[in-house]
Amino acid sequence: MEPSEEIRRVIERWTKAIAEGDAECLERLSEHPGALIVGTDPAEWWRGAETRAVWGRQLEELRGVFSVRADEIDAWEEGSVGWAALKETISVDGETREGRATYVLRLEHGEWKVAQAHWSLPQAKIQTFGRSLTVTIDELEKIVQRERPDLSGTLDSEGTVTIVFTDIVDSTVLLGRLGDHVWLDRLRRHNALIERTTAEHGGTVVETQGDGSMLAFPSVRRAVACARAIQRAVGLAFADLSPPIVVRIGIHTGDAIHEGDHFFGTTVHYAARVASQALGGEVLVSNIVHDLLAGPEVDFHESREVELKGLEGRHRLYAVDLRKSEPSAART
Repeated sequence: MEPSEEIRRVIERWTKAIAEGDAECLERLSEHPGALIVGTDPAEWWRGAETRAVWGRQLEELRGVFSVRADEIDAWEEGSVGWAALKETISVDGETREGRATYVLRLEHGEWKVAQAHWSLPQAKIQTFGRSLTVTIDELEKIVQRERPDLSGTLDSEGTVTIVFTDIVDSTVLLGRLGDHVWLDRLRRHNALIERTTAEHGGTVVETQGDGSMLAFPSVRRAVACARAIQRAVGLAFADLSPPIVVRIGIHTGDAIHEGDHFFGTTVHYAARVASQALGGEVLVSNIVHDLLAGPEVDFHESREVELKGLEGRHRLYAVDLRKSEPSAART
């Protein structure tokens, strides 16, 4: 174990990027599924893809009012693993506070990536930053839960509904690279594409917030056909742009219980968790959707067993083969 000037400089530059609101700082986070960020709030315990999704949202919520300065950095390394601790000064709306942070880093393709971060602030986030921040992916679903839209038109004859979540990959990074005006123009084009394609496949856009949408369909096949059409349309519409927009999609089917809290707490929650596991350009479906789609029209090029946050056990998810022609949207 030796002192590491290289890691000290990495953490110093990363802290500076955070202070400047540079969304590219998200790229310093490891993409390993074991990556973990721990914060002061009890709910701030993010793993894998959640680290970029939720922390990226916090960076957006604090844009222009938050800054941080590294006052003292203690960094060490041994082989392909390194760690650092720092004392920092945090400024929010002109008021300063002291904070502490620790990082575990690992070499990935010759570059140090943060595999674990722990931020310790003197007060809970609502007190420290003077505003309520998003701290979990669950909170991203609450807007839909509060609205409780009428989904009666999306139910099939047996009272089930198929929920689709779409999400732009690394939207915070794109915003930082493109700037507000260009990003807003692309987001509007993306949202219009989602709305048009959903309507063409007999679905309903339940909610659109920022870079994500929730869609509802009375038919599993229509939902999957729409998801495939969205991926194809996004590829055509944004392929020539740099950087391009890439979307991930998750799908789940469940009973449509008319008690709003129960319905949204089960079916929507599961669909959101499936979407959080999807890769860019992928349509990922639950085991139920896979079984309902049994037939020659839809192929799956892989399956994987994963843990879904807030749900017990391990769950088998299936990636739709997008190379095959789209299944008929008219069938149920």
